[in-house]
Order: sequence, then structure tokens, then C-alpha cells
Amino acid sequence: MMTEHAQPAAAPEPKPGYERSDINPRLIGALFAIIVVAIVVAVLAVERYFAVVYEQQLYIKVLSPVASDLKQLRAREDARLHSYAYIDRKKGLVRLPIERAMELLAAEYAAGNLKYPAKPYPVKPVEPAGQAPAEEGANAAQ
Repeated sequence: MMTEHAQPAAAPEPKPGYERSDINPRLIGALFAIIVVAIVVAVLAVERYFAVVYEQQLYIKVLSPVASDLKQLRAREDARLHSYAYIDRKKGLVRLPIERAMELLAAEYAAGNLKYPAKPYPVKPVEPAGQAPAEEGANAAQ
């Protein structure tokens, strides 16, 4: 008896013509969606990076450097604000440092002898533009 051994079947010969298998539309759709999402993320990342770099450069070039003129102006203002000086020697007018002026004003207020009226007054209502105040209108009608 002969043992039967299965012989491998010969591969079918390719038929001339075109490819008969279809593409996988789900795979193509998924790849398209992934590519679109990647492009959107890349654009948003570049836009955010640009905004951050722009803000840094704006701060470095415009906001952080202080001009020497501005420094000198602030120094003069601070010197005037925090020092004594004569305004008019003949009249005896003297400029006081702001701290000392506040101390003197607080002491005058505590003593109750302010040289100017410090009593609060009610604020007058604002009249609409183009209308005469009520008092003037009443006088004009009489």
C-alpha cells in the first residue's frame, strides 16, 4: 500500500488584467482623519509658539528697556518729592518732603484746625447735556 501524501497544490497562475481586490475604505478614512487632525494640531502649535515668541520679543524690545530720559525724569521727580527746597525765599515758601507734609496734615486734622474746608459735601447730580439746570428754568418761567 502506498501512503498517501498530499502534494502541495500549485499556486494559481495570475490572470492577466487588473487588480480585482478592493481597497479598505475604513482604513483610508481613518488615515485621512489622522492626517487632518495632525495638520490642525501642527498649525495650532505653530500659532501658539508664534504668539509666545512675539510676546517675549515685544517685552524684550519695547517694554523692558527704560529710556535714559525717563530714568532722569523719574530721578528728578523723586528728588523733588522727597526733599526740602525754597520755592520763594522772600515770601517764605518752602517745599516739604511728601512724608513730612502728610505728617503735618494728619496732625492738623487730629487737632481739628485745618486751614481749608474739609467738610464733605454731597455731589450734585449731572444735568443731561443741552438742558438748563432746574433753578434757571424756574427763574426764566417767572
